[in-house]
Amino acid sequence: MHPPELREDTYLSDGAYPANLFRNLCPAGPDGRTALYLHWHDHFEWIYTVSGRAVFHIDSQPYETGPGDLLLVPAGGLHVGYARDAEPIEYWSLVFNRSLLQGLAVDPLHDRYLAPYVEGRLRFPVKFGAEEAGCEPMRSILREIGAEFAEKKRAYELLVKAKLYQLFALAARRFMPERDGEQADRTGRRMDRFKSLILHIEAHYADKLTIEDAAKLVNLNPYHFCKVFKNATGRTFVEFVNQHRMNVADRLLREGKLTVTEIAERIGIANPNYFTKLFKQIKGVTPSEARKRGDR
Repeated sequence: MHPPELREDTYLSDGAYPANLFRNLCPAGPDGRTALYLHWHDHFEWIYTVSGRAVFHIDSQPYETGPGDLLLVPAGGLHVGYARDAEPIEYWSLVFNRSLLQGLAVDPLHDRYLAPYVEGRLRFPVKFGAEEAGCEPMRSILREIGAEFAEKKRAYELLVKAKLYQLFALAARRFMPERDGEQADRTGRRMDRFKSLILHIEAHYADKLTIEDAAKLVNLNPYHFCKVFKNATGRTFVEFVNQHRMNVADRLLREGKLTVTEIAERIGIANPNYFTKLFKQIKGVTPSEARKRGDR
């Protein structure tokens, strides 16, 4: 299965109540395998790790997670996840648009405690660790929201909205700055230029793009570019390009319309033997084995 479009058009079930919960399972496999493909969207996202261990990179910062940990991805945040061991991983993604948390026309408490975060002027910490004081009530609310989405009883949308308010209110109680005027974290804005580069890679994966060329596209010198790119994606530039090429190759192999040599050429690798070696290194199986799996 090839990765979704980098700029994700997340399905939110109701325009009036734009929220959805996705239960994700990453099967057992090699350490470092992709648990969440690199993407961003215009919504907030709570990630709740149910079981297993992973590392999620959110706007260039890595966050190790285990059972019970919560992550809050800000709207527009570039994020990706990788397994930390061979065990399966289960995590929930609660995705919702900021419009769901809009206050009344006159609501001073909303304006004071929630609006700075909802509007992006301030940011909560990304990680809420399972062992941290105050995390259990927030985790309990996530589980309650999960139950509401699973059962979908009458008026569940209202309860989900109310519980989201409760989540943000608890977070604001803990982390709202004591002084007015604290600066917002602008890391997400600094990552915008990398989003256009990654979209370029996604669209032109068969073309040769050197580190120097990529660095120029984001106005960085090659050394600084390599460092920032690794922080943002959890992969080196070469690893990221090769990973994407192998994802495309895997899809083409499963479709069964092209030969291995044709697929290697399609993704920009002239040597079929090198393609086979690289594919097995990244996917753990040979191209012929991947094709057989697609035939089942």
